[in-house]
Amino acid sequence: MRNTLAISALAMALAACGSESEEPEPQRAVVEAPQPVMTSAPTPIAAADGTPIEPGQWFVTEDAEGARALFGAPRSDGKMILSCAYGASQVRFALESDASEPQSWRLDAGGEAARIDLEPSDGELPQLEAYVDQGLAIINALGASGQTFALTSPDGQRRQFPTHPGIRRVIAACT
Repeated sequence: MRNTLAISALAMALAACGSESEEPEPQRAVVEAPQPVMTSAPTPIAAADGTPIEPGQWFVTEDAEGARALFGAPRSDGKMILSCAYGASQVRFALESDASEPQSWRLDAGGEAARIDLEPSDGELPQLEAYVDQGLAIINALGASGQTFALTSPDGQRRQFPTHPGIRRVIAACT
């Protein structure tokens, strides 16, 4: 009789579970994922440390004489120009400036620092220029992607620029 009671109790418990009214689960709203939108890459306005980057963008060109990377606004003379004639061993580094005397600037790029001795150019534009060995690691760091480099004037004014992979084309033109 004990077995019968135990089985009866078990049967009643199972029946009670099955006899509860089953309420439908609430329907969950189906959220559709937004469609991707193609945009151009944003132009950085600040470096990773928060310091501002010079406004502008890189324009890289090649012709029969060599390659050139200009940083500035479209159709401008550029704030900075890196150029190299085919077969030359040095990159021409030109920086927009009204200075009439030679100046030593500090270049920080790719975890390295170097002094660049710039002299006023003889060209039409007010620039300081230097010729730098294209094989230097710090010069090659300017062609990294997604980085910044800084130029610090003799009076301590720091100017930051984004790196650009197109600069490697300029450096390669030197060889």
